[in-house]
Amino acid sequence: MNKLGNTPTALSSWMWGLAQELIQRGLDAKTLFEQCGLDFALLNQPEARYTVAKTTDLWNKAVELTGDEALGLKVVKHITPATFHAVGLSVLASENLEQAFQRMSRFIDLITDASQMKLGFTVQGEFVVEILLREGALPATQSIDGFMALLANSGKGLGDPTLTPLRVELKRAAPSADLLPVFERYFGAPVQYGCDHLRLTYTKQAVQTRLKGGNAFVAEHLDQASQAAIDRIKPSASLAMQLSQWVRAQLATGTPGIEDAASHLNMSARNLQRKLAEENTTLGQIIDEVRQVEAKNRLKLTQDPILNIALDLGFSDSSSFSRACKRWFGKSPSELRQ
Repeated sequence: MNKLGNTPTALSSWMWGLAQELIQRGLDAKTLFEQCGLDFALLNQPEARYTVAKTTDLWNKAVELTGDEALGLKVVKHITPATFHAVGLSVLASENLEQAFQRMSRFIDLITDASQMKLGFTVQGEFVVEILLREGALPATQSIDGFMALLANSGKGLGDPTLTPLRVELKRAAPSADLLPVFERYFGAPVQYGCDHLRLTYTKQAVQTRLKGGNAFVAEHLDQASQAAIDRIKPSASLAMQLSQWVRAQLATGTPGIEDAASHLNMSARNLQRKLAEENTTLGQIIDEVRQVEAKNRLKLTQDPILNIALDLGFSDSSSFSRACKRWFGKSPSELRQ
């Protein structure tokens, strides 16, 4: 089983749907997977994981090969509850949609550590399901399309096709005009594009409607199986993730050293280095990854002066920041911003 590290990952079985769709179209899915550095055999291992970066490459190649911008939606028909380990099965035993989404949110790390789910009622009484992408996670547009469509069809999967969202908000640009009806059909709701959020909005009645298949006893046992699976993969993720968050907060005051990091975690520097080595990473790699993500976000999403960004990320001057950008992106900061 691939354990979680500092690089965002997802269950390999999520890519089963894409593999089946490619095979159905007469394409060589196995070769395409291998070209992207993905072991095709892992599709049949329940807890195996792929890195999100490699699956993003796969999605992009698959879209280019098929010419189908709506490919993410087409894979949904190949997905079953068992695709998502015990989580999918426990969701089936939920008593209503609200409980189903709560289970998905609680155990989403088992499916992917690239995102989180935020749930809640608005002051207007609507129930919102929001997907928050974690720092450094850049899933393919079509992967997000498919995952959001699966969530939107949760009511149908639980036996009540009338439990659809009021609306769907996607960050992606609108697809071509001929695909707009396709997206609305797959989501079963009006879709808004170019939004600041990834959200599904439901009425309170929809998420609290009693489902016929609800079984609290069965759900509880499946929840235990999901938690056990997370416990097997989570320990090796927690240390790197904790350090990533801490490093991000420290960079503006300078580049943190191993002694600083160890003190923050209440352990010796040697012990910290050993634990990071077990996760196949180092403090230097974590710092570099945090800087890379922050640099890209700041350069593309803000108009902050390049020198300010450099200093905020712990670089001594704009020249050293420029060299880092060329190493990361093959472009200077000003080229990347343009």
